[in-house]
Amino acid sequence: MLKKELVIKDDVGLHARPASLFVKIAQDFNGTVVVEFEKTNQKTGEVEILKKDGKSMIGILSLGIERDNPFTLILDGEDEELYFAKFEELINSYE
Repeated sequence: MLKKELVIKDDVGLHARPASLFVKIAQDFNGTVVVEFEKTNQKTGEVEILKKDGKSMIGILSLGIERDNPFTLILDGEDEELYFAKFEELINSYE
């Protein structure tokens, strides 16, 4: 299992286009992909840790990851380092 943090640098965050490419990479990965994101509840002020399936477009978009928000990518399967590099390249290409 590989667990690392990434940060979104795109002005509009993890929006539809990069999210669709993210999901495509995730679906090619032979294993599980989990995106973990800490989000503050606007009503209560409490921090929630959200975990979504990285192979789900709706799951990724529902996180609402914005610019400069760190999130944790968890890969468990074959070629974790190779696929993490692909995710990192994608995220860094949207600056």
